[in-house]
Amino acid sequence: MAAQTLHLGWYNPVRIRWGSGVLRTLPLQQASVVVADRAALSQSDVSFLRDTLGAHGAGWAWYEGGLATVEKARQLCQALWPAMQRQPGTTVIALGGGSTLDLAKAVRYRLADVALCARTWRNNQLPEVYERHPLWLLPTTAGTGSEVTRWATLWDTDAQPAVKLSWSPLDGFAECAMVDPDLTLSCPLPQSRDCALDTLAHALESLWNKKSNPMTEALGLEAARIVIAQLPLLLQMQDAHAPRIALARASVLAGLAMSQTQTALAHALSYDLTLHENMPHGHACAVWLPMVWELAQEASSACAALLGRVFQDTSAPGARQLHQWLIGLGVSPRDLRTTLDGRERLSLELGSARGRNFIGSPTTAG
Repeated sequence: MAAQTLHLGWYNPVRIRWGSGVLRTLPLQQASVVVADRAALSQSDVSFLRDTLGAHGAGWAWYEGGLATVEKARQLCQALWPAMQRQPGTTVIALGGGSTLDLAKAVRYRLADVALCARTWRNNQLPEVYERHPLWLLPTTAGTGSEVTRWATLWDTDAQPAVKLSWSPLDGFAECAMVDPDLTLSCPLPQSRDCALDTLAHALESLWNKKSNPMTEALGLEAARIVIAQLPLLLQMQDAHAPRIALARASVLAGLAMSQTQTALAHALSYDLTLHENMPHGHACAVWLPMVWELAQEASSACAALLGRVFQDTSAPGARQLHQWLIGLGVSPRDLRTTLDGRERLSLELGSARGRNFIGSPTTAG
C-alpha cells in the first residue's frame, strides 16, 4: 500500500526578534504611537522610549489594567486615532501583557469614525473603509503568546451577561514581535505563575486539538516541558533570570503552536471563572487541564501517546502528575464529571467555538 502524504498548512508572518535587551534595539525612525501598561514598565524603560521616539512619537496612551473591554479599546482609539490620521502609516507599538497587546490589535485598524468601533468588533468584520497600521508587539509577561497570533480577546461588558469577543481579522498578525525576557523581570511572582500557566494551557490545548499537526505538536510539547521544569524553579528562586528567559521562550513556542490550532476546551471552560470569580486567565485555564487531559486520552490513543511524553517520569499517569504539580503551585484542579450539573456544562462547552477544537468534541472544529 502506498504511503500517505500528509499535507500541512502553516502561515505566520510575524517577524520575531528575541533576546535580553532587544527593547534597546527597537527601530524608531518612523511616526509611532504607544499603547503601554503603566504597571509593566520601569521608569528607565519609559524614559528610553520617550527619548528615543523623540519627534517620531505621535501619541502615547496608558492601559491601566483590568479586563480588555470594548469600552477601553474604544477609549484608546479615541485617544490615538487623531495622531494616526495626521500621519498615515503610523506604527502602533504596544508594551504590556496579553490584554495590552490585544487592545493594540484593535487600535491598529483605524476606522472612519470611533462610533463604528463597537459594532465592528462585535461582528468581527471590518467596514469597507479603514486603514491598517503597522503593529509592533513587545510582551512584558511570559504567557499569552498574543504577540504571534492574530486574535484579540475583547470583553463586551455592555452585554448582559458580558460576552467574550474574539477580534480576528485575517491580516491581524503584527508586523513584528520583540520578545525581551528582561521585560518580564519586574512581573510579580503571582502574575508570573498565572502567565506561565497560560503558556502551559496553550501548549497542551495545541496537542489535544483537531487542528494539530506534527509542527504544532513539536512546539507544544517543548513548551509544556519547559513550563513544567522551569516554573517551580522561578517560584523557588524568585528573582532568577534563567527561568524567566526559559519561560519567555516557552510562551513564544506555545503561541506559535496556538496561532495554527487556536485553543480548545480548557479555554472554553475558563472564561466563566475569569468573568464571575475574577480568576486570572492562566489560573482559570489551569484548573481544568488534568480533567481535559484525561478526556483527551480517552478520545485518542495517538493523543494519549503524545501526552505521555510531556513528563519525564512515566511511572504514573500524566494527568495525575499534572494534578499534583498544580497542587504544588497552589492551584486546585476542578472536575465537572462528578455532578449532573457539571456534566451538563461540560457537554455545553464541548459544543462551543473553542470546545469544538477539542479532539474529544463530537462536533466539527470551528
